[in-house]
Amino acid sequence: MNKAEKAIPAVYSAVYATGAVVFLLCLGLEYSGIFRTAAKAVPVVTLLVLVLSRMQGTARICLAGALFGSLCGDILLDLPQAGVFLYGLLAFLAGHLLYMVLFFRYAESPAAFEKAAAAGLVLFALLMILLFRGIDPALYGPVVCYILVIVAMSIGALLVPSAGRLLFAGALLFIASDLVLAVNRFLLDIPYGRLLNIGLYYTAQYLMIFAARGIWRGGAMAEPEPAALSR
Repeated sequence: MNKAEKAIPAVYSAVYATGAVVFLLCLGLEYSGIFRTAAKAVPVVTLLVLVLSRMQGTARICLAGALFGSLCGDILLDLPQAGVFLYGLLAFLAGHLLYMVLFFRYAESPAAFEKAAAAGLVLFALLMILLFRGIDPALYGPVVCYILVIVAMSIGALLVPSAGRLLFAGALLFIASDLVLAVNRFLLDIPYGRLLNIGLYYTAQYLMIFAARGIWRGGAMAEPEPAALSR
């Protein structure tokens, strides 16, 4: 990638933001239907096109796969049919597994801050597993798996060198988005919870791909070797 090139070129950012705003407006106006679902998919499709066209190697494969899983989850969770929540959850689970594979491949050995933050995330996962133990038994197992995977993905993001820790920030926002979704769905109604959930989600995906573009530059700069990142 040319050093003068932005991590996410302006045209991609504009399309991303437009799709996000349109979908949020549809939510706010309580409009449903194929147009809303299509608008919801636009931001992640935009990032997917960016990754496929501007990145290379393992990063391209893992990021594209993670975004495709997210895209499938976005569509499934917006459908009105009963019973699709589990499939949407599994689609996002697959996406997080691909993010996790990439992040741990290029992770550094943890310093004191990383160890403390990772311990905090593990404690958070345990608390969430306890918090949601009263939900539908058919969903509890998949939800527990999802919690463990997204927390593991976030620890991987924590351990990858990233300017301003943007990769880790994006992962934390992803957790926050899913926490709002889960609490709003299973425990209690959060005012404007759906808008908050989606706003956090779109910010998380953008930050993670923005950071990834800075770490794994396609084109002019080759993928870093894992050994080069070890302390």
